[in-house]
Amino acid sequence: MQYGSDHKFTVDISLVSAIYNEAEGVDLLLEKINEVFSKVTQSYEIIIVDDGSSDDSLEKLKKAVDIIPNLKVVELYKNVGQVKALGAGMTVAKGKWIVMMDGDLQHNPEDILQFIEKTKEGYDLVATYREHRVETLQRKFISWLGNRVNRYLTGLKIRDFGSAFRMFNALILENLKDSQGYVHYNTPMLYVGAKKIAQLPITQHKRPFGKTKWNLGMFISYNLDFITVSDKFVRILLYLGFFGFFAGALLYVCKFFQIFNQVNAISAPVSIALTSFLLVIMAIVWREIIVNQRISKGTPPFIINTIHQKEKFN
Repeated sequence: MQYGSDHKFTVDISLVSAIYNEAEGVDLLLEKINEVFSKVTQSYEIIIVDDGSSDDSLEKLKKAVDIIPNLKVVELYKNVGQVKALGAGMTVAKGKWIVMMDGDLQHNPEDILQFIEKTKEGYDLVATYREHRVETLQRKFISWLGNRVNRYLTGLKIRDFGSAFRMFNALILENLKDSQGYVHYNTPMLYVGAKKIAQLPITQHKRPFGKTKWNLGMFISYNLDFITVSDKFVRILLYLGFFGFFAGALLYVCKFFQIFNQVNAISAPVSIALTSFLLVIMAIVWREIIVNQRISKGTPPFIINTIHQKEKFN
């Protein structure tokens, strides 16, 4: 199936959420979302992406299609992770505005009403920051550190890049689409593409069911996107390169003239550190090569198996 980028929006708002093995909370999630959108005067659609769940999540979603108005269930062929699954939901979305939210009930759907009001003030992206978080100190510290590093790398004054609850103009997604219209979701590019950003405080609640699917590898992969869009990171690499060149030349001169005997002891760990650093850079570059090859070929990072919806969709 090919999805073009012809801007033919058929609804005002598309809510996009991705779930993976959230069977215990699916019914409550849909109930809360439906309650909020019953108060919305604009046309809308609710898109829930099942990211290859192995529990009863998909079956519950399919049954809800006949109950919850304007519900679309995007069934992915296999599990691809939250970021790519959200890209799948945005690919099929037809709304002028996109609302992103987690599917684990940590976000309060009632906040969507504030987002809508904020867009009327001319903002094309309404972001959120987790003013209150019911989470461990470790996760809070990791987020604190990641946000400060990412603000430095991007130059964007965003309080909380990790808060995935947001609303934005769907035209921003044109920066994230390939030639076939598939969305390759990328958080920093979403912010870079926005003209006017608002930031609202939210409370991130404790998960009522299950446990987080995020691990250290996913966290690192997510934050690599901030490195690859950063001009500052390129300058840092250049500075480190020049520093390494002059440091190496200085050590060589010291060794040649036998100025002090500790040169070998210093140069060995320096060489190991620089080699390790180069391997990290090579990994980042290789990842970007793979990603850009997919984008240039129009190969989606996901496979949509089926889209479940009522035959007559409002």
